Amino acid sequence: MNARILAVGIASGAVCAAVAALAPSASAQPFPAGVSCTETTCTNDTDETYLIEAWQHCRVVGGISETETPFNLVVRAHQTVRVEGVDCPPLVIERPGHIGGADTTVLRTEPTRVSYFKAVRHDPDAPKTRTGSAG
Repeated sequence: MNARILAVGIASGAVCAAVAALAPSASAQPFPAGVSCTETTCTNDTDETYLIEAWQHCRVVGGISETETPFNLVVRAHQTVRVEGVDCPPLVIERPGHIGGADTTVLRTEPTRVSYFKAVRHDPDAPKTRTGSAG
């Protein structure tokens, strides 16, 4: 009985591995054809303007803790732009103090890399969506 269960388990594992091998891999950058980004540039070979959603990864100076800061950049039709990223904000750690205050530590961070989330068509002349706030 144990040998039969083991054989079924091995066969199931082989089927799962075969299905996984045939399945299309997930794309880390869901960009349309003609739009691509590297660590330092984004290129748009299409006739549309695109907004690129990206993250600046930052590491605590001398440490290993990493944070992400989102940013966007616009790449017009048939254009290549240099990706500068954004400034890395400091990491602020607040611990409750003993006498009603807070013990605050501010750690400097430095850029490590940029990653890209997606590219969406962008019309800079489109009317702005109202937020409902007064002003």
